[in-house]
Amino acid sequence: MSSADGPVVFDPSDFGAIPTSRALRQWMRTTRRRRADRSFWQIFEDVYLVLFTLAMAAATGGNVLRQLNADASRCTTAACLDLAHYLPWMLVPLLVATTLRVLLSVGPVSASRAAGFWLLATPVNRTALLRPAYWLVIVVVAVGGAVASVIAWALLGAQLRSIGEASVLTASLLVCAACLTVWVQQSAGRSRWTLRVADLLLIAAAIPAVWLAVRGEPASDQSITGSGLFAISQSSSEPALLTSAQTHFLVVGVVCLIVVVALVIITAQTLDKLTRTTVIAGGELLAGLAGAASSLDISMLADVVSGRHWRMKGRVRTRRGRGSGGAALVQREFLRILRWPRRLVIGFALLVVPYAVAGTGFDVLVPIAAGFAGFVAVRPLMDGLRSVCRSTGLVRALGMDLRELRAIMAVVPALFAAVWAALAFPAIGNGAAAFAVAAGMLSGAVRQASARPPSYSGPLVASPMGAIPPGLFSQPMRGFDLLILCLAPVLLNLSSTWVLVIPGFVLAIMFAIRPKQD
Repeated sequence: MSSADGPVVFDPSDFGAIPTSRALRQWMRTTRRRRADRSFWQIFEDVYLVLFTLAMAAATGGNVLRQLNADASRCTTAACLDLAHYLPWMLVPLLVATTLRVLLSVGPVSASRAAGFWLLATPVNRTALLRPAYWLVIVVVAVGGAVASVIAWALLGAQLRSIGEASVLTASLLVCAACLTVWVQQSAGRSRWTLRVADLLLIAAAIPAVWLAVRGEPASDQSITGSGLFAISQSSSEPALLTSAQTHFLVVGVVCLIVVVALVIITAQTLDKLTRTTVIAGGELLAGLAGAASSLDISMLADVVSGRHWRMKGRVRTRRGRGSGGAALVQREFLRILRWPRRLVIGFALLVVPYAVAGTGFDVLVPIAAGFAGFVAVRPLMDGLRSVCRSTGLVRALGMDLRELRAIMAVVPALFAAVWAALAFPAIGNGAAAFAVAAGMLSGAVRQASARPPSYSGPLVASPMGAIPPGLFSQPMRGFDLLILCLAPVLLNLSSTWVLVIPGFVLAIMFAIRPKQD
């Protein structure tokens, strides 16, 4: 066509009527079934195995949870009463903040790159195409919130009605947060402000835990009358069909159901405002996370999340480095960590864990809770070490031995671990135990970040899920093994000398051995 013919004009009559999304999905489903290479019974065997595993895990976990609920219901001390009073103020903001951050990381509404190219680029109604992914998000959030609240309130010894009411309220609140994230996904500015709100919620969750730890012991360890913490006096001779407690639970459930259903339906009507860029970005993240989870490589999961963050950020303001050699690398690592300050906020927010455990009166569990929380806090700061240990070319370009680079790259995370352990010292209550916590979280994070990728060589191990390379079994435990080893003298109540010597020896061996590379 020459330029004299004029611009190309799209005429829908040349291509026929635009199909509905339901007809398009039906055509895709029919096409997939025609080209399927597995029979129904082969698929049923896999589904049956998954359902049987979930049923066994639910039965076992439910039995353990019921026993813990019975034990906790017999606790009649003031410490148990304080824990039951402050737990909702810690748990609910933490769940809402986690829901906001996780859903905004993956979309929450997402689609694969193929779906974004072949489907979302067509004139087919985008709302109907994205609605299945939206319903899946709502269901997962509702079920996850209900399960989390059931576990939390059951561990406090609550009665069945209280557990049901708490699960309904928590699930409804998290579903509302999920609907909020769908609205927030439609604008980058809204996403930034919502992430700041999530950070404030983390701080709000930390305040009751700190208060429990610093308020000291109650003046009198008075007992609580009644059967457990959540005892409710009910008259068995009441002639009404429903007691007042049952009526209250029914009203709460109906109100939550009406509000949630209305909000979910209203939010579903705005799915057409989602752009292909935000929808596809979440699909790519889920695909990367699925690939990392299939290899049981926790470090790769962190790499996928970190890589997506920097791709979305695009560019940063460059700064001139200072010093030379190892000092220059330390300075660049410090600047790199400051370019993503939210990780520091989350890391310091995890201080709520040891203080919360200390506030409940379980002093024996404070060091191990602080160790695992500190490990989660310091691990995201190891991206530089992770990149160096996975790139032979980068090691050669830096001109240093990999053992020296590992020590240099761990300087800034080590300072963070020392500050974190110092802030957690009032909850831990022992200087030697605080050193063991700092050494455990640092050595575990360094080992996990500098570990080699999983090995697929050698004979396979037969399992109900198929043949599995033996190298995959050790992947999830890398890092946690050194953390537990450093905390072992504290848990075994050894003398302060051993509490200092064993973690120090683990740190020395960690930085003395040269990490292996493929």
